[in-house]
Amino acid sequence: MFGTAQARERAELFGELAAMVGAGVSIGESLTAVAEDRTPSRLQAAVMRVGHEVSAGESFAASLERHPEVFSPPTVAMVQVGERGGRLQHALRSVAEYFERDFELRSLLARELTYPIILFAAILFIPLIGNVIRIWIAESLPAALIAGAGQLVIYVLTFGVPGLLLYMLISSARQSAEGRLQLDRITLRLPLVGRVVRRLALARFCRALASLYSAGVLMGTSLRLAGEAAGNEVMGRELGGAARVVEAGGSLSDALEASSLIPSTVLRMLKTGEHAGEVDAMAQNVADHLELEAQTAIKQMAVSLTPLAVVIAGIIVAVMVLSFYANLYSF
Repeated sequence: MFGTAQARERAELFGELAAMVGAGVSIGESLTAVAEDRTPSRLQAAVMRVGHEVSAGESFAASLERHPEVFSPPTVAMVQVGERGGRLQHALRSVAEYFERDFELRSLLARELTYPIILFAAILFIPLIGNVIRIWIAESLPAALIAGAGQLVIYVLTFGVPGLLLYMLISSARQSAEGRLQLDRITLRLPLVGRVVRRLALARFCRALASLYSAGVLMGTSLRLAGEAAGNEVMGRELGGAARVVEAGGSLSDALEASSLIPSTVLRMLKTGEHAGEVDAMAQNVADHLELEAQTAIKQMAVSLTPLAVVIAGIIVAVMVLSFYANLYSF
C-alpha cells in the first residue's frame, strides 16, 4: 500500500550491499548473494542479472542502467560516481538511507489513512448489510439475499464502473509526459491532498539532492535527477530549468529562486548552505524539516477525513434505523 513494500525492499537491498562491500566482498558476489536470499520479485530478478553481468566484467552502474524499470536514474548516478571514485560503499549507504526515509514517509501515509479509508468503505457497505438484515427480518432470507445481490449490482454500476474508467484514464495519461504533467498539476491543487503531495515531493527532492551531491554528482546533474526523484512532473520540469541555470554558471539559490514551488524558508536555508560550502549538509537539514512538515500535513489530512467519514456513517445509520422502524410499524 502506497509503495511502502517497494521502498523497504530497496532500503534493505542497498543496506545489505553496503555492508557486504564494506566487509571486502566483491560487488558481483554481493549482488548474487543478496539476490539469492530474497523472495522472487522483479527487483530480485534484476539484481540477479546485474550480479551475473558485473561478475562477467560489466561495470556496476552500466549494468544498473540496463534496468530503468527497476533502478531509477538518481540511484544509477550515485552508484556511478561512487564506483568511479572508489567510494562505492558510501554511495550504496546513501542510496539505502534515501529509501529508508522514503519508506518512513510512505509508512506514515499508509498508517494515517488506513482508518479513514476503512470508514469510507464501511459507509458503502453499512446500507447494504442493514437492508439485507431488514428484509430478512421482515420477509425471508432468500428475499434478503436477492435484494443484497441487486444492491451489489447497483454498487458496481454506480461506483465500480466509473472507478475503473477513471483508473484506466489516469493510467493512460501517465504513459505520456504531458499527461503526467496535467495530472500532477491537478493533484497539487486538490484541497488537503495537494498540500501533502507538495510537502512529500519537496522532501524527496531535498533528500535526493543531498544524497546525490554528497556522493560527488555535479550540482546541475544532481538538481535534474533530484527533480525526477521528487515523483512530480511539475516539479521535475521546473527543476530541470534550474539545472540548466546552474550548468550555465549560475548559483543554486538563484536557480531555485525562479521556482514557485520552493518555499522562501527552504531557499534561505539552501542559500546559507551554499555560502558556507555545505550544500549537502544543509539540504539534509531542509529535507528533515520538510519531512516533519509532510508528517504534520498527513496527520492533519487524516484528522480532517476521519470526522467527515464518521458524520456520514452516522447519518446513514440514523436514516436506516428510522426507515426500519417506519416499515416495522406500517404492517
